[in-house]
Amino acid sequence: MNKKTLSLIFNIAIIILEIIATILSYKVNSRVLIEYYTIDSNLLIMVTSLIYIIFIFMKKDIPRWLSMLKYIATTCLVITFVIVMLILIPMADFNFKAMLIDDAMLYHHLLCPILALITFVFFDDLGTYNRKDNIIGILITQIYAAVLIILNIVNVVSGPYPFLMVRDQSILASTAWFIGIFVIEYMIALGVRIFQGKFNKATK
Repeated sequence: MNKKTLSLIFNIAIIILEIIATILSYKVNSRVLIEYYTIDSNLLIMVTSLIYIIFIFMKKDIPRWLSMLKYIATTCLVITFVIVMLILIPMADFNFKAMLIDDAMLYHHLLCPILALITFVFFDDLGTYNRKDNIIGILITQIYAAVLIILNIVNVVSGPYPFLMVRDQSILASTAWFIGIFVIEYMIALGVRIFQGKFNKATK
């Protein structure tokens, strides 16, 4: 199979798995579809993959805006995976089963991030990216964080992640969390871009 066929297979698989995961999450609590970064980022990759497939079937070149959207969505998914592995699982007493296997977590935390990264780096025909795109890659993440921090401050929501609970921790702790996670996000966006660029050049 060629790259385009594999790209279609991976993106279709992502859409199917995301639909399953969304249904599972909605059955638990419809509010999680709005509050949780994990689910927001997974919904974004589902929509992006669908648009990408439509362009492929129509045999049209992938426009720059869609290429950037794919980069943003993939970066968000990888951020989700890394934050789960580095922060949320240790906070959950290393309960890997609950965070990576049970219910929608299998799709949202594990399968879809892996599939999204593989197809973005190896199979999707998206052109190239530059250094300026790193910030764009994490822009949605920063917007999400800003909105949720404000909602936590005014006591509309609590969390939903421990590091967003600014009312329950000191300004110093909140600042440390923000800086630490921003560095992680930026390094992920950089890594995703570099890997995609190197493989893109290697296959031309």
